[in-house]
Amino acid sequence: MVQTAMDRRIPIALVAEQEPSRGGCPFAQLLQQTPRVLQQPPYKLYDTLAVPLFPSMEHRRVSLRHILRSMGAVPCDARALTRCLHLCRRRIGRLLEVPTPGKARLAGNRLLWRMRPGACSGGVGGEAVPAAV
Repeated sequence: MVQTAMDRRIPIALVAEQEPSRGGCPFAQLLQQTPRVLQQPPYKLYDTLAVPLFPSMEHRRVSLRHILRSMGAVPCDARALTRCLHLCRRRIGRLLEVPTPGKARLAGNRLLWRMRPGACSGGVGGEAVPAAV
């Protein structure tokens, strides 16, 4: 399964559980149990460092963040997202107060909306507009 994922260029996040009660084992044991084909070119599974997953909650939280980053996640500022949500709600509310004929379409009993590019970029450009159904 790992070989197929690597053949399809699916990124693999290596995680080394450190707590024996949760299935953790010495890394040397993992190396011994890994098929040679995955250790050699073109796969080289262990060229990427494994993130140690520690048992204490404060260390585990840091480990989980490292795992997410190794999978491509980026840190998020919750305040910026909250501000964007409030701005978007305000814009949509203003549009709903003054209906423009022919701009909104009903799908069932719902009015569908989409956001123009830049609508949630801190108030610069973009606005909520009805979506084409």
